[in-house]
Amino acid sequence: MENRVYTNFLTIPARPCDIILPMKLLKSIALVTALALPAFAGLATPSDEKAVLAAEKQYVDGMVKADPESVAKVLADDLSYTHSSAKMQNKTDVLGDITGKKPYTAIEVKSTKVRQYGNTVITNHEMYFTSATNNSHVYVTMVWVKQAAGWQMVQRQATKLP
Repeated sequence: MENRVYTNFLTIPARPCDIILPMKLLKSIALVTALALPAFAGLATPSDEKAVLAAEKQYVDGMVKADPESVAKVLADDLSYTHSSAKMQNKTDVLGDITGKKPYTAIEVKSTKVRQYGNTVITNHEMYFTSATNNSHVYVTMVWVKQAAGWQMVQRQATKLP
């Protein structure tokens, strides 16, 4: 008969050697998991990076041309879009801002960094937004997710730069 110590919710083996095998197994699982995580994060694959940057170009061109149909294709239905002024919008709001009006005369991307995490790509840009009344120098982070319709923006955050 095996000796065990009973507590309210936990059975503790009476011999220390009964704990060693499960602990070694847990440590092995933790090590394998830690080593595998970097394989799922990092630089985007060339084909995914190219596809996301093409979607971003479609977004930028559509914003400048005030083409809501083109922009709508690359925005996810659950989009969270935050301007450098802290104004928050959803997909309907963003498309409404470019329907029948032309808010930007130019959008210039100065720098780009792309990272991929599975079916998610994060892009960071230094950008200049030019309108008839205002110029904005901003740092923009966009989150893109590969969906049935292709790469779609699910989140955008802009921060003013000097």
